[in-house]
Parts: sequence; C-alpha cells; structure tokens
Amino acid sequence: MKKRNYLLAALLSIAPFVTASAAEVIFAGNRDGQFDLFRADLKSAQTQQLTSTPADETMPAVSPDGQRLVFISNRAGADSIFMMPIAGNASEVADISNGMGAYANPAFSPDGSRIAVRYAPDPQEPFAATRIVLLDPQTRKQEAIIDSTKLKTSENSDAVVVVDRPVWVSENLIAYLIAEYSDPEMGRLTKSTIYLFDLKKQEQTRVAGGESYFNADGSPMGFKATMPVVVTTESGRTLVFTAIRGGTDREPMKIALSGGEKGVVELGDPDFFGPLLLVGDVWVYGFMDEESNTGLAWRPADMKSPKTVLSFNGRIITPAALP
Repeated sequence: MKKRNYLLAALLSIAPFVTASAAEVIFAGNRDGQFDLFRADLKSAQTQQLTSTPADETMPAVSPDGQRLVFISNRAGADSIFMMPIAGNASEVADISNGMGAYANPAFSPDGSRIAVRYAPDPQEPFAATRIVLLDPQTRKQEAIIDSTKLKTSENSDAVVVVDRPVWVSENLIAYLIAEYSDPEMGRLTKSTIYLFDLKKQEQTRVAGGESYFNADGSPMGFKATMPVVVTTESGRTLVFTAIRGGTDREPMKIALSGGEKGVVELGDPDFFGPLLLVGDVWVYGFMDEESNTGLAWRPADMKSPKTVLSFNGRIITPAALP
C-alpha cells in the first residue's frame, strides 16, 4: 500500500489574465488520486505533465542551470529522492538516495553540486530524528550538518522537533526551519523558527519566527515562520517566508539578508498559503480557499494588476521556480 503523508493535504476564483514574462514553475498536481509533477508556463497558462506513476511525486527543486530536477517520490515504498533531466523522459529518472530513509524538501546548492535535504533514518518514521544533510547527487554520499536530536528547543517535552526546508543563501550559508509539532502527520504546528547555518563556522543564527512585529495599526503580532525562500530583488538578496498567526492566519513576509529589514509582502489575497516565489517579474504563490482547495496564483511584482489563478483540474502543492 502506498504510504500517505497527511502534510500533503495541508500544504498548499478566477481573475483577469495577467501576462508574465518568461516565468515558469514546476509543481506537484493531483488530478486522479495521487501527485505527479507538472511544468507550467505562466505567460501562456499552459501545463505539461512531467511524471506519470502510481506513486506520489512531490517537492520538486530545479538545478541552477535549469537542466535537472530533483523530487521526492514513494514509488519504491519510502520517501526517496530522485533526479531527472527536465527535458528528459521516464527512463532517465534515477534514485539518488543514500540507502533507506525518508527524504523531504530538497534544494540545490548555487553551483548545483550538492543538495540540502531533510532526512530521517527510519523510512517508516519520517518525522523522527530528522536531520539536514548535504547529498552529492553523483556519488550519493551524504553528510549530516544539523541533527534534531541534538537541539535544545522548547520546554514542551511532548513536541516533535523537526529540522526542515533547507534553502541555500550562498555556497556556505543555509537557511532552514526548526519546527515543533503536536502532531506532525496532521500538520499541527506549534512553533517554527528560521535559522541560518554557516557551513564554514559551524554556527547558526536565529532569523525569524516567534518574535513580535507590528501591523499597520501598531499592534504587536507574534507568528510562526515557515516555507523560507531566497529571492533576488532590486534591494538585494531577500528571505521571504510564510508567517502564521494563530492556527490558520497566513501572511507573506520578507527580510533583507543584508540589513535585516523586515516587512509584509502586500499581496492582498486572503487565500494566501505559501510558499511565495519571485519568478521573473511576478510573485507566484500557493493558495488555499475556504473549501481547502489548493492552487497556484500570481501577481506582478509591482502589484498593479489583480491575481491570476492557474487553471488546473486538481490540487496543486509545492511549487518551484525555473531559473
């Protein structure tokens, strides 16, 4: 029987069409009971199916040169990591996992030689003893850099601590989450904080999550920080993430990596879920409507036009940008 990950259901209206310039994404889409990978051209709003198996295939990440794609699939029973050429076919898909284990949320290094990914040694316990590992896709050797079992986190001894969602800031700097769950399989997140880890110094720095910021009315707002993404804007390298207040209220936020200036990305969409990506000259993001349907939408970066929703007959989760 195919293993089901209940977090998939939690992860991720038609408006006038907005033209995007050279903007493409890859996402996991569920049309007939399981997730496959699709490529979408936001300019034409056309989609192309990349995989077709009885397994769930999610969490795509694209190499910096735009030639390779890694993703998570349970086609072999466990949540393993696979790689394929974006322009290839099913016969060119390779399992690059380092033996048995459960993988999630891979990310290519800036030079494409390494993959940072969440890893759990027991494939049947994907949220137990999690680690952030660096995987060489050619040799399949991996090195653990962060181990959840060695972290001192909350005083809540019943929380399940998960290190997750690594993203590369530079060749020597990785952003990632320390997340605490009351029930990880159901996605019941109680605390989530973004850290930066320096590979050379072997040091980490807290970035966002849990602290207060102030809204337009001047009221303090605490939040859980999740779904980090690094983008390049006119002001430089910026970390964007989803801030969660309470149980369900989500808002996109950004923090400049150079000076630490923090603020809200004013998308104006109450259905925003995350993640938020900057693709070409548009903000692309996952949304969830009142009926818990998930999809993909985008708005121009200047916010001068309303959002466009990708027409797709099914659920969409885990979008990734094509360079």
